[in-house]
Amino acid sequence: MTTTTENPAGKKFWFDNFLMEVLVSADDTNGSVSVCKQTHRAGYGTPVHVHEREDQTLFVLEGTITAWLDPMGEAPVKQTVEAGGSVFLPRGVAHAFRVEDDSKLLEINTPGGFEGFHIAAGEPARYDGLPEPSAPDIENLMRHAADYACRIQGPPVGVA
Repeated sequence: MTTTTENPAGKKFWFDNFLMEVLVSADDTNGSVSVCKQTHRAGYGTPVHVHEREDQTLFVLEGTITAWLDPMGEAPVKQTVEAGGSVFLPRGVAHAFRVEDDSKLLEINTPGGFEGFHIAAGEPARYDGLPEPSAPDIENLMRHAADYACRIQGPPVGVA
């Protein structure tokens, strides 16, 4: 795992068309947890991916998302989550999510450290808002994902 040279808590990054703020870094918790706030516009979808090292929980502060999980040997599961709700994304399970409405989420990773992926594959936010929309840079994501025990398996899924 790659680590940052300075504590990223409080820093904001643009990552794959959304704004991320590191609220609690792995450095703050001796590696046990990290918490990041994500701000998304409607229509954003993550590539299908698998975390090998951490469990992830998404808590929806505002808006609505639809999560898709594909446990091996079981039928895929789709879950719509509105403000005040959460979805648990266990390590080793392929998953993705789509933002249905402009949304704000908390991303909670246990153990911490996955915030480093967002930092490595993103860029410091130049202002406090969403970046200009662009096509996802899957090659960039894949280039950094391996350093954080994450496998990108494919483009965003249609979770509708």
